[in-house]
This record gives sequence, structure tokens and C-alpha cells, in this order.
Amino acid sequence: MLAKLPLRLAAHAAARSVVVRGLHVERRLGELGIALPALGTPKGSYALTSRTGNLLFLSGHLPIPTDGALIVGKVGEALTPEEANAAARWCALNIISTLKAEVGDLDKIKKIHKLVGFVNCVDTFDKQPAVINGASDLFVDVFGDKGTHARSAVGTNALPLNVPVEIEAIVEVED
Repeated sequence: MLAKLPLRLAAHAAARSVVVRGLHVERRLGELGIALPALGTPKGSYALTSRTGNLLFLSGHLPIPTDGALIVGKVGEALTPEEANAAARWCALNIISTLKAEVGDLDKIKKIHKLVGFVNCVDTFDKQPAVINGASDLFVDVFGDKGTHARSAVGTNALPLNVPVEIEAIVEVED
């Protein structure tokens, strides 16, 4: 699986996944000092997840830290790429909270298959992949090999509620 990644990413993912093997996901979160944010609620007329068979399709998740204050601002104007990367990490943590609510035991996550990340940025900003790495890196840190995924990182002129990042996911779970 790691052989399909560019060499730099394969080495990065391999180094991270070794640490996770044999550990429970909840224990791994604790070791990383991560507290999951409260389960979010949809900001419109949709569900947070849709399931078919063993696949969960997760709606776009927003950057909401544990204090509940929505992170807002346009990247390249109000936020730096580093701040947007941290916001993407919060999106991923909110996705994990939704997964926990949906399946109960995070060890039932078989694979994070796909992320689609949207970055609210100025027209000249071209570092969308570096921003979405905040989420990608977290999934590998937490889930090891199961967290390595396909991904898109898209720049846009606006996102709902003026958030800097929104991320959706496709995740395979056990029965």
C-alpha cells in the first residue's frame, strides 16, 4: 500500500504507522494528547453521514475546536497557511468525533479511503495541499496505515460561515 505513494509520503506514512500497530485508536488518541471535540450538528438540511454497506460518506466537516468556537477567515488574508493547516486538523478531529458517534468503537474503522478538502483562499494562494495535510497527517498519526488515503485539495473563493477549510471523507468500517 505504501509503495503507491511518492517516496517522501511513503516514508512519512511508514514512520507514523509503525507507532500505531497493535494499539487501540482511543489509546492512541490519548498518547497523542488529543481530546475529541463534541459531536457537531449539521449546519443545514443534511445528515453528517450516509451509509451504504460498510462505507460511510461523511459530509463536509468544519474547523470547530473543543471550545466550540468556529475558526473563520480567508487563507492568505486573515489566516496564514500554518493556521489553515491547524484548522484542517480540527476538521479531521471533528470527522473522528462523527465516526465515534456512528460506529461506537473507533477500532471498527477499517480504512480512511478518501478526503476532499476545500480551502477558502485568496486567488493567488496555491498551497491548498499543504493546508489539507493538517487533516491527512492526523489520520495517519491516529489510524496508521488505515489512515492513508486518496485526496483532493481544492481552492475556492468562499466557504459556508466563512470557514477557512471544509473536509469530507469516505470511510470503510467493519460490520
